[in-house]
Amino acid sequence: MEQNPLISVIVPVYNVEAWLPRCVDSILSQTYEKLEILLVDDGSTDDSGLVCEEYAKKDTRIRVIHKENGGLSSARNAGLDRASGEYIGFVDSDDWIEPEMYAEMLALMQKNDAQLVCAGRYDVDGGTGEKTVGLCPKRQEQVSGEELAGRIFLWDHCDSSACDKLYRRELFDGIRYPEGKTCEDIPVTYRLALKAHRAVLCDKPFYNYYHRSGSISKGAGITEKTFHYSQHTAVILEDIRKNHPAIAPQAEFLRVHSLYHILLRLDHASPEIRKTYRQQYREARRELQKHLKFILTCPWLTKQQRVTDILLIANLYHILRPLFHRA
Repeated sequence: MEQNPLISVIVPVYNVEAWLPRCVDSILSQTYEKLEILLVDDGSTDDSGLVCEEYAKKDTRIRVIHKENGGLSSARNAGLDRASGEYIGFVDSDDWIEPEMYAEMLALMQKNDAQLVCAGRYDVDGGTGEKTVGLCPKRQEQVSGEELAGRIFLWDHCDSSACDKLYRRELFDGIRYPEGKTCEDIPVTYRLALKAHRAVLCDKPFYNYYHRSGSISKGAGITEKTFHYSQHTAVILEDIRKNHPAIAPQAEFLRVHSLYHILLRLDHASPEIRKTYRQQYREARRELQKHLKFILTCPWLTKQQRVTDILLIANLYHILRPLFHRA
């Protein structure tokens, strides 16, 4: 194994000229310097593409890819198709990383002969700048890929985010991000984990996740994209039940959570929105009802979540919500 392998860092870029310099500077400041930095300009309409080109003039490690707008998955896939590194990392263009991130994650990868390393992250409030530790493994440990996938399904100090992880390149053989879909990490990261015969959890928050209004993850309102999450979890549960039954309960938890998420969003929506998506609401209720036995016995649900699920199934949550959540 090469002692100083190349890491390809893929950065999808779309209309982020205000935040992009902070992101790129944090990658250039890594203590591990053997990097290939792929800035994928996904059809930006602001000056983000020009910012990318200016950085490429300053550092030969930077390569710029300009493409028509296709969304986050399309940009990541374009980067993967052009990446030449033995390892792959992702950084979203409004976020940034700590200087030692890739040095420490690569060291863990090599020490443990692992194919994937999952570290922790900070959550940064876009309004106040307040920085708090978000999801982060409790301790450094070696786990199987199946164990990691199960923890991802439970949000057990880690999740499906692509960006707080380092991957062996071959994990992406035959795997790409689903284009035209949101929550694109959910149907991909667990598959990468399952392909890894060994993974390492790192108990340090290296990634800074910037929560800004108007970002994809914080987009307001309900659209057809709101239902992509539950569409992903239906496929995941079927896959896991068939091929990895040992973690089927964890996958069912994820499925229940996705349905709970949709029903709560619609229950809190305006009457007009609820009318527009009335059929989707009914379908989600029917789907959630199929998991009633699991809901009643699931060890990972809080009492409030359990009661909320039951009220949603009975179509009573909207009526009883003021009483249920009264202080």
